[in-house]
Amino acid sequence: MEMAQIELYDITAVELVDSLPLVRRADPHNLHFFDGAFDFAFTAHLDDALFPWRVVEELERTVRQGRFCLVAVDECGGDDVREIARLFLKSKLVDVANVTLEGSKKTSILLKVQDFKT
Repeated sequence: MEMAQIELYDITAVELVDSLPLVRRADPHNLHFFDGAFDFAFTAHLDDALFPWRVVEELERTVRQGRFCLVAVDECGGDDVREIARLFLKSKLVDVANVTLEGSKKTSILLKVQDFKT
């Protein structure tokens, strides 16, 4: 899906290492952005995170209500997808698909950030 199709035009990326000008170094457990700063957040490293629940909290915190988080994990099925989706306390599961990302088989999990009170 092209970024313009989901109305994404101004993109900021963060990773564990700098790759300027588009990618800035950041700790995914403690993102240095304001609440609701983004329309879309993506990670392909949730299964590598020391504290996955903390990364999810930061994704949901930095994404505006009504917008999306996308997680790509090693290819998995129903129970594993439900376990990952349960980490997202402020989001609703929208779509799950098996995809190929950089030559690896992955499962993409798309969630929409809601206005749930926690």
